[in-house]
Amino acid sequence: VARGDKPFIRGLVLCTCGPTGRITKSVTMLKMMVDLNIFDFVLVFSGVSTIDNLVIHALSRFVENVFVYHMKPWDALLQSFGEDRHAIDASPVVLCFADMIAEGTSYERVVECRMLALSSFSDARPWGLDMYCCPQCAGPSQNIQFNACGRKFYGSRWLQTKMKIYCRQCNTSKDDIPAPSWVHSCRTDNLYRVWYNWPLTNLQLSEIGVRH
Repeated sequence: VARGDKPFIRGLVLCTCGPTGRITKSVTMLKMMVDLNIFDFVLVFSGVSTIDNLVIHALSRFVENVFVYHMKPWDALLQSFGEDRHAIDASPVVLCFADMIAEGTSYERVVECRMLALSSFSDARPWGLDMYCCPQCAGPSQNIQFNACGRKFYGSRWLQTKMKIYCRQCNTSKDDIPAPSWVHSCRTDNLYRVWYNWPLTNLQLSEIGVRH
């Protein structure tokens, strides 16, 4: 789509679920389409299922933000899915996108891939990490009870609240767990929305109890 005196922007939206946005090989191939300059962005859902009625309004707004209001894909995502709690609660979103970074008098095309998710202790998604596992038995997050621990922070500092866990599978409990340094909070008006680079590295997976 032409954007006046701005260059064309090419995007691909895949209304799929689960493995397409979860499996490392799949995400790497999606990112490669942006790396090779075939597309400027690729958006895919990564929840267990994608319910059209829950995501269509946020998706329509994302497309409008990019192609009508000329917003950068990541900013457009924050002002669509990031502001629609029902949509982001239904499914995390993976966005592979290219951005032009100024380096002196020239620009470098940099490609990133990020997961946008909703953090919820009560729904077994601490800091948006529904793949969190027990550090003792590697049991899935569905078998773990998550709660805030110690001082609770609010507003722009909410991510500083520590967590305690109790695994119902092996009876392991652990307190004072901080959010991983690689999990980032979105703007204050996108409370409890987080993003992190995707896919996670083996070191990051080990940090949240995933064995590989």
